Amino acid sequence: MSKHDLIIRVAGEGGEGIISTGDLITQACARAGLEVYTFKTFPAEIKGGYAMYQTRVSPEPLYNQGDTFDVLCAFNGQAYDLNRSLLHPGTAFVYDGPGGDFEPDVPPGVHAYAIPMTQTAKEMGNIKAKNMVALGALSQLFDIPEQALREILSAKFGKKGSTVVEGNLNAFTRGRELAAALTKSDPWKMEKPLHDNNSVVLSGNDAVGLGAIIAGLDFFAAYPITPATEIARYVARHLPKRGGTLIQAEDEIASLGQVLGASFAGKKAMTATSGPGLALMGEMLGMSFMSETPCVVVDVQRGGPSTGLPTKHEQSDLFMAIHGSHGDCGRIVLSVEGVGDCIGLTVEAFNLAEKYQCPVLLLSDGSLAFSTQTIPYPEPADYPIVARKTWDGKGEYQRYVITEDNISPMAAPGTPGGMHIATGLEHDQAGEPNYTSANHEAMQAKRFDKLKAVVDDFAPAEVDGEGEADLGIIAWGSTIGVVREAVARLRAEGHSVKGFYPKLLWPMPVEQYEAFAATCAKIMLPEVNFLGQLAHFVRAETTLRPVSYTICGGLPFTPAMIVGKAKEMLK
Repeated sequence: MSKHDLIIRVAGEGGEGIISTGDLITQACARAGLEVYTFKTFPAEIKGGYAMYQTRVSPEPLYNQGDTFDVLCAFNGQAYDLNRSLLHPGTAFVYDGPGGDFEPDVPPGVHAYAIPMTQTAKEMGNIKAKNMVALGALSQLFDIPEQALREILSAKFGKKGSTVVEGNLNAFTRGRELAAALTKSDPWKMEKPLHDNNSVVLSGNDAVGLGAIIAGLDFFAAYPITPATEIARYVARHLPKRGGTLIQAEDEIASLGQVLGASFAGKKAMTATSGPGLALMGEMLGMSFMSETPCVVVDVQRGGPSTGLPTKHEQSDLFMAIHGSHGDCGRIVLSVEGVGDCIGLTVEAFNLAEKYQCPVLLLSDGSLAFSTQTIPYPEPADYPIVARKTWDGKGEYQRYVITEDNISPMAAPGTPGGMHIATGLEHDQAGEPNYTSANHEAMQAKRFDKLKAVVDDFAPAEVDGEGEADLGIIAWGSTIGVVREAVARLRAEGHSVKGFYPKLLWPMPVEQYEAFAATCAKIMLPEVNFLGQLAHFVRAETTLRPVSYTICGGLPFTPAMIVGKAKEMLK
């Protein structure tokens, strides 16, 4: 396949402006009408450490962060050491020198450009402007839109006064001058956009917050935890504009308790957390299911177990998401592929929670949380909104009356005639505690049977390809975007490959899995966890016996990894 993208990786010490530099490149390219997809990683410790920001840019749609970089900009020796093995003939390498803390041993065939970032910043009297010198050099060498960068810099530093703006712009200009004095030998540059720009750049976390507000969010409670905190920050900025309430709870247990209280009062409510927080919410998820109180819980997965890898990527909370509670506790579990899904599936999570009166868990992950992506400008009117079934005020109200679809009408506190008990104890149709065997079996059947309709109520999983295939690849979460590109590459090389991308993980759409597998000679299921968690459920619930391909090093798959494993299986 011909290459139409450019991948720039900026790396160095946390605190040197690595993340800011990457953000500025991303914003400028998006403003110019190009598609962008980013990936970033940074240390979990306050003392700092290695940080990296990778921006992938193309005039064509992007679904993942790519295989590796075309351009490396190293701010220090550690960044060079950690990335040296990825420098190959044809790669462009921009580094801090002379005057930096290292002198690289540049591999043969690599196009190296020395830019005295630290030295220039010191000469200009502002060591913090080192990243602006680097940004200027990168914009000159690789055609990153200069005017867009100048406009963004002026807006970014405008609140700090004209002196700060001028200082940063001067450092940016000086970086461009230093790069212009060099002889460019590599082929890399930004391509021109193919279409008019009617898009927006959002991170996964911000998109979840936006989706919740579009869905009609009234109440949000959460306890801060990496990598989910930015969802609360986004909601805190925008929810008050529509009269909603946000509370920072004392812990994750309290946050979900407050969400259930708000939902009981008739409000759409949610919380956002990561694995350690979700573990604490198990009892309250049972309360939601038993009391049939709608709630949405967003789990931004990170490396585990225990405190694990707080700022790293993993897809290892699926066991807990599906079965994380005492007793038989039902719930709906969704997973997002990309930033667009973070909006649409958050809306869908609310719709399902309100309709089926149960907990809905939406799984994101650390990579997607911080990644930014270009998506079509979202129009709130394009997202259908579902309201909960409410009591019509006729006859004697029974909160848990068994109906044809097993969904009972709700009555908010203060509704005339709607007084009832909503308890975590087992209860009869009126809500009165009842511990008889017959009642418990009847009420559990009611609560679980209503979820049987979820599979038919949710869009079928996408099948990427037609007809028979030698290999089918099942992917979930942000791994879908990687598999999409891998499948396209394999087909371009003449291989017979299909993809299957479920986003409703529980209840499992068994018939859809079976239908897909019936067209494939072999099945592969890649996921970023050690135990092959979705593969476990697929084997338990279906006749499929997929080959589980797992990694858990804190980083997502690359398309090349999927292509390599697929070719191995196709031999």
